[in-house]
Amino acid sequence: MRRLLILLMMWLPLVVATAQTEATMCEATVVDAATGRRLPFATVSVGGQRATIANAMGTFALHCRPTDAVHITHVGYKSATVETRLMPAVVKLEPREMLLDEVVVLPMGSIIDRLRRATLRMQRDHRREQSQYFYRQTAFCGAQCYEFAEAFITGGCAVWLNNLKLVNGRYAGLRSDSTHQYTYFGNFFTFSQIAMAATYNVPELTDDVVPLFKDYNKFYDISYKSTTDDDGHRLIAITFEPLPEKLKRYAMIGGTLYVDEETLHILRFEGEGLNILTETKIPVQTEGGTRRRTEQTTSKVSFSFVVDMTEERGFTEVQSVYIDESHESNGETISTRSLLFNIGSDATAQTKTKRSKAKSLDFGSKLHHSIAKRGYESGFWQQDEIVRRTPVEQAVQELFEQHNLFGVMQ
Repeated sequence: MRRLLILLMMWLPLVVATAQTEATMCEATVVDAATGRRLPFATVSVGGQRATIANAMGTFALHCRPTDAVHITHVGYKSATVETRLMPAVVKLEPREMLLDEVVVLPMGSIIDRLRRATLRMQRDHRREQSQYFYRQTAFCGAQCYEFAEAFITGGCAVWLNNLKLVNGRYAGLRSDSTHQYTYFGNFFTFSQIAMAATYNVPELTDDVVPLFKDYNKFYDISYKSTTDDDGHRLIAITFEPLPEKLKRYAMIGGTLYVDEETLHILRFEGEGLNILTETKIPVQTEGGTRRRTEQTTSKVSFSFVVDMTEERGFTEVQSVYIDESHESNGETISTRSLLFNIGSDATAQTKTKRSKAKSLDFGSKLHHSIAKRGYESGFWQQDEIVRRTPVEQAVQELFEQHNLFGVMQ
């Protein structure tokens, strides 16, 4: 009996230690403490390292140990740190008070000019830096999801994305029929390459006009507010509202830049792309109404976006990009959304061998064609979802997988 007690005393600490070190799934939804509104794309870090972000519904999930401290941040809100074992189902972040523009001492024109030069310098000095991204895209016709894609992409990451290459991916899509007329954005991923600054003094009619260029005040109305972060740094929110007369002639990027006033580093950019050129594939109908073929066309669309930055590697690089586009077609609402998330500069064991054969993605590239050429490898996708899928995305992914639709246009 005594021997048994001794063995139990030796065994119990091992059980406790194992329980404290084994990773478990941690899941929560991030909301505004004042309004209860869900906060999408909050950054979630463990041990000082960014682990994931919340999805479009504010929900995140990741594997971590019960004693790990999970740090949750969102621009414009006070951060929160919670131990995994104490993680509530809902994490409430306190909003920061945004003060009116009269608290800004420096002339805003001077700040914007300095910000433009600092942003272009940051992008130039780190133009060779690369990172790897996880990309997810879905398309809906009303409540019907007809397109689902996930991919790993590499590319230049300083301030904005460039020189993208496809490492691997999977795609499934439904064809238009007599009931539903779907729109396919072959190059929807190009919207994620949103730039904030440009070197031109006056844009050409073929340029996308961005906020930070020399004659910005001839194209935008400017307003601004400020607040402070956890470290006492002042953050300025500068809003660039496109002038209506310019929108008649130009494609324009408008929205709010969140900037650290001291470093002039951009933390977040959210707004709209207006009259942006893209390539779409639409069904062509016969006189009798029966679809015979699809037709490639170039058109202009508008979309909303959110771009978040990180400085983990000592420079401003893109952490995540969310794009949301909707339009009416034949009496139905067509919605396409994408989320791109920076998973770091080091490739995983599965992707290291594929990087050297990555396929370049330019404006004319069709993502699903590029994925098809790479080939669908089901085993490659038996891993964590990187960013938690929304319930609808999860249901669609399971349905397409159940019917073996990945790798085809059904």
